[in-house]
Amino acid sequence: MADKEQAEVLTGLVSPEAAELYERLQAVGGLPVGAGRGRLDLEAAVGRELRESGVVFMQGAGEERVVRAVHPQVALRRLLDRQHRHLSSLQKDLAVTWERFASMTSPSGGPAEGAPDAGEVRIVRDHAEMVQLAAGLYRSPRRLLRATFNGRLGAKPTTEGVLLPPKDSVAAGAEFRMLYDAEHASGEWGAHSVRQSVLAGEQARVRQTVPLRMMHVDDMVALVTVDRDGTQGALHVHSPPLLRLLAEWFDALWDAPGSTVVGGPGPVDLTPVRRKVLCLMAAGLTDDAIANQTGTGVRTIRRHISAILEILGVEGRFAAGVAAVKRGWL
Repeated sequence: MADKEQAEVLTGLVSPEAAELYERLQAVGGLPVGAGRGRLDLEAAVGRELRESGVVFMQGAGEERVVRAVHPQVALRRLLDRQHRHLSSLQKDLAVTWERFASMTSPSGGPAEGAPDAGEVRIVRDHAEMVQLAAGLYRSPRRLLRATFNGRLGAKPTTEGVLLPPKDSVAAGAEFRMLYDAEHASGEWGAHSVRQSVLAGEQARVRQTVPLRMMHVDDMVALVTVDRDGTQGALHVHSPPLLRLLAEWFDALWDAPGSTVVGGPGPVDLTPVRRKVLCLMAAGLTDDAIANQTGTGVRTIRRHISAILEILGVEGRFAAGVAAVKRGWL
């Protein structure tokens, strides 16, 4: 997109003050959180407007928190969707802007001048751009988000930094499906962020391992890391065949036995003895130690453990502990 087009991306969709602040964030890359010169006050009216519109996100912790703008294409999609659903009286005014958005992002539409061709797979190596795209794509689905996340976060984010499904999108029927790996979901912050996301409407499942990170939106666009955590960059995908392949891969993992539902039903299938075995197993006790604690033979304990793993749909003791915590069993 040309510089002028980028500067005007939010025109008419937010207040002039919010549009100007978004343009500034785009130009400088981000602003530290707080009141005063050179900072962005999220409690001020314009700061709240941008945040509630879902076109900015935060990075860092404590005094190092920085507000950044999501990618212009994603910001435009997000705001157009909101206007399209809730401001039907403005449909005529939005028509031109919608066509501009569609020409930039739709695989079936003709690309605008300077935009990537439909079907192109673009490599994104700049980490800041990759984070910006991922944050915006998470908030942009009209129908279905398929996403994966793995590994622990380097620095503990703040509560405000948790990306949550937009309320209006969830209310309109958009589904947010996220697969987390056990390493992320078992950490203190990871467990908190997953819990908050589920409360906001996300459908979350946990697997022992997730090989890469992905945001796959409405079968139209995806961002996929080329390695496990994205240190080598990511692919920005508009190719319909590749999008279908990624969707099939995600759906297979989503439905696989090793994927545990976060917030699933209680342990109705566990006997009192198996519940005690699960608690001792989650505490890190060995089979022999559990047998001593319960006055049961080791072989019997191992049969109980096998049954617990089968009920939870996982393959190992650690994954069983994670799955049980996420279901509220421990």
